[in-house]
Amino acid sequence: MGSGSAAPEAVRVVGHDLLTGLGDLLTPGALGLMFLGVAVGTFMGMLPGLGVSLVLSLMLPFLYHMSLVPAVAMMLAVQASSYYSASITAILLNTPGAPESFPTTLDGFPMAQRGEAGRALAISAASTWAGGWIAAVILIGLLQVVGPIISVFHPPEFVGIIVLALVLIGGTQQNVRTSKVLLAGAIGLMLSFVGSDPVTGVARFTFGLTPLLSGLNVVPFALGVFALTQMVVMFGRGEAVTTVPRESLSGQFGRQIRWGLRDTVRSRVHVVRSAVVASLLGLIPGIGGFSANFISYGLGRQLSRDGKKFGTGVPAGIASAEGSSLAKEVGSLVPAVALGLPSGIGMVIFIAALEILGVQPGPTLLHARPALPYTMMWVMAISGLVSCSLGLALTPWISRVTTVRGPVLFPYILALAVIGSFAAVTDFTGVVELVVFTGIGLVLRKLDYSVAALAIGLVLGRTFADNVHLTQTIYGWRFFSRAPLADVFFAGTVVLLVVTALRGRKSPGAGGQAAAAAAAGPPAAHPILEPAADAVITAVSVAYTVAALRYPPDAGRLPAIVGAIAAAVAFSRLARWLLETTRRGGSLQVAPTVAGTTIPSVLAEAPVRLPLTVSARHGPAAGAATAAPVGPAATHPGGEVAVSSGGEHPRARRRTEVTREVAALGWVLGTVVATYLLGFKVGIPVAAAAYALAGVRWPNVWARVSFAVTTAAVTFVIAYGSMSLFHFTFAGRLLGG
Repeated sequence: MGSGSAAPEAVRVVGHDLLTGLGDLLTPGALGLMFLGVAVGTFMGMLPGLGVSLVLSLMLPFLYHMSLVPAVAMMLAVQASSYYSASITAILLNTPGAPESFPTTLDGFPMAQRGEAGRALAISAASTWAGGWIAAVILIGLLQVVGPIISVFHPPEFVGIIVLALVLIGGTQQNVRTSKVLLAGAIGLMLSFVGSDPVTGVARFTFGLTPLLSGLNVVPFALGVFALTQMVVMFGRGEAVTTVPRESLSGQFGRQIRWGLRDTVRSRVHVVRSAVVASLLGLIPGIGGFSANFISYGLGRQLSRDGKKFGTGVPAGIASAEGSSLAKEVGSLVPAVALGLPSGIGMVIFIAALEILGVQPGPTLLHARPALPYTMMWVMAISGLVSCSLGLALTPWISRVTTVRGPVLFPYILALAVIGSFAAVTDFTGVVELVVFTGIGLVLRKLDYSVAALAIGLVLGRTFADNVHLTQTIYGWRFFSRAPLADVFFAGTVVLLVVTALRGRKSPGAGGQAAAAAAAGPPAAHPILEPAADAVITAVSVAYTVAALRYPPDAGRLPAIVGAIAAAVAFSRLARWLLETTRRGGSLQVAPTVAGTTIPSVLAEAPVRLPLTVSARHGPAAGAATAAPVGPAATHPGGEVAVSSGGEHPRARRRTEVTREVAALGWVLGTVVATYLLGFKVGIPVAAAAYALAGVRWPNVWARVSFAVTTAAVTFVIAYGSMSLFHFTFAGRLLGG
């Protein structure tokens, strides 16, 4: 009888706290600050590198003069509203506003390239909002059982779920060879071990540089591998994200939004699954916050009947990734509030904010202020809805950025990347890391490595190493019998590997371009770059392993193992290439020959856009000499010429692109040098003006000068505003910095 009446009483109490939490939020002060937070978070989420963590940090000093609920509303609104806006640049420019938005680029950017940016943004907004509200419902139940759920996670479980995440994430990119996934993940882990070992305090792979003691920062990594790499490629091609003319798109945005909303309804299974998975992953401190989008996308690809099409621009891919964006943050409220355990940087700052406001997170908070967690839930849910609605309303204007050519966008993205990298590390070392990661990202992209595996290896590597050490210290090899949940994760990893291998052997059925791409398999190896990259990776991995063995065992054992694995995989690839070359009698030809010209098989199948010069308006500049096309030809929108793959055109096009990509890397390096010598306020505008005058071809001198003045002014505002907002100074070596 007692237990029968306990359940209705518990429901009544929860309902009362839920309504009280909403009532506490519905005051003018709390609502006003919540909407202010939505505006700030939506804007900052779109700026690569200058993320919400910096904004949340700047808000901390103002909390001393604020009451609890309005302050909580403002802080959480900034965080909740940033997740949809982070997907905006991911879809439009292949540049995620936050590293965890990378899975959104895999299908969002291909849709933008097809002229469907509005549709992709609508899917992202609706999936983010729906996932957040589903997670809010789940949170109500999790708050009742938070202690028992979190207590099941020990070091072996952390190791198991990270290994599972690596396997899931490794399969997110279409047609990537397994060896390249393994190598990318191993390289990411190797990079994560740079810095002071948290167990022994030994400095590893720092070359005596003090800023590297804290490890490589994820912001320069994301900006280099994702943002600047995309800008370099767009500069090389001299084209916009989409070749569909703006005039053709202007009347479609309304229809695309409706299509996107319908796509979200059709993909509701993906949204619900991602929201549930992300809510549970949000409970795991240090892991769930970053990996939720990756794991949700990987699960969507593995479980969907159209999984082979993921990565080619399918709505279900965006829904799988974005259904978890806000949901993981709602789920992370549970350990943060109930136990004081953050799942990411944002929640670390939020816990600090609660302490400033006189609230100590933990079980005491749940008893002393039972309605507060529900107020937080309402803030996240309402803020997510408002920011997504605002994003949908602005979609027709935001989407137009896809019609702006890469060379025109280049100086602005470069300025944000340089400033964001410095702000994240608070030292010029962050900018150097940006340059290094840009080069690495470009090579990996050209050779079709799994950037997702690289990212998750770098971000979760230190957590992985810590928990491997704790597992070995506490459990030894007995953890297999003492950690059944970890066994479940490891078993799931094995099953996924087997399923992936079996899928790889099956021939895809009909399915248009996606099926054809899948049937073609991984792209053919480049005859020079592939073996050269394998040789470099082998040499570096061997040197890395030797260096790791010189450290104390607790500090060097795991890095040495990972380095040895990377060396073995890279060397096996190199040996296989040597064997195949020997069998062919030393010939390096690995692609079909058309009209006497060796070209990649991809170019043999489709027309090629041939922008031989970079014009800011219509592709080839007026008066530029272009060779007559061989075979059928047609003019593409934007003035580009489509030619068949016969003759010398594919080779000439490729040479032109490579030359311009090298030039783009030169502009990146030149901007960094100018910033180092002259500081942000002078160096970045000067470099931008020089680029505007020499890097982009315009029809007349007035257009060139106008672009130079505009670019210099805008980049100065970006530099000055960022320095004033984030309170960092760097005047340059020549100007007294």
